[in-house]
Amino acid sequence: MRDNGTICGSGGRAGRLRLLSPQAGEGGHAAQPRPHFAFAGMTLTAAAALCAAAVTGTATLAQAPRSVTILPDVPEAPAATRVPDLSPRLELLNATIKVENSAGVSVDLLPRLEVPAGSKIGFRIATKKTGYVILLDVDADGRLTQIFPNPGAATHGLRDATNLIKPGRPLTIPQLGTPYAGFEFVAEPAGIAMVVALLSDKPVQVVDLPDTPPPALAPGDTLRYVRDQALTLKVPNADSGRLEQPNWSIDGKFYLIK
Repeated sequence: MRDNGTICGSGGRAGRLRLLSPQAGEGGHAAQPRPHFAFAGMTLTAAAALCAAAVTGTATLAQAPRSVTILPDVPEAPAATRVPDLSPRLELLNATIKVENSAGVSVDLLPRLEVPAGSKIGFRIATKKTGYVILLDVDADGRLTQIFPNPGAATHGLRDATNLIKPGRPLTIPQLGTPYAGFEFVAEPAGIAMVVALLSDKPVQVVDLPDTPPPALAPGDTLRYVRDQALTLKVPNADSGRLEQPNWSIDGKFYLIK
């Protein structure tokens, strides 16, 4: 404390003290002043304690050893790779790769041409001529499977769920309220796959075709291979039982299982 009533804090601003006026004592003599100091509303004792704490804290900081930690070089995380949208390419592929299709049959995937592996998908088939439709799937490995009508149901004589399709009446599977409500198809494995609609002008429910080249290797060759194999098929005449060559119309759609 200095005589001018100033308390200096270490490294801080000086705090001003004010001396309270003494009261006169008996005999006209001023009573021995009993100064009472105030520091921003605090007693001297509290102010002294505050300054002491500040000085102690500053000294502690000054004496504290400094340490530097050198971190090893950490490579930056690679930017997230954006998976390209292949839908435009698939649409272009489906628009350019065609085979014989005199009946104008068409098949579309629901909901889209790119689907996650393990998801359930549906199909919409339309035609410009009446016929019997068979739906085939060729997976990414070239494995060919008939997915509609159910081959097991057809071979057991369950013909109430006919695969007859007519112009202006597209067939959507699965669809509630129809014999196809229980249809289920799970997309797998991952890769480029293909669905093929075969339309015959003669009654037929089951076909037996071999596996094909993987669709991703040569999409056009895969569809033409299915066409060539279908042209070798014959079906029995409903009346005479004689084998006949149907007229086939074919449409294929390539899709991506991610």
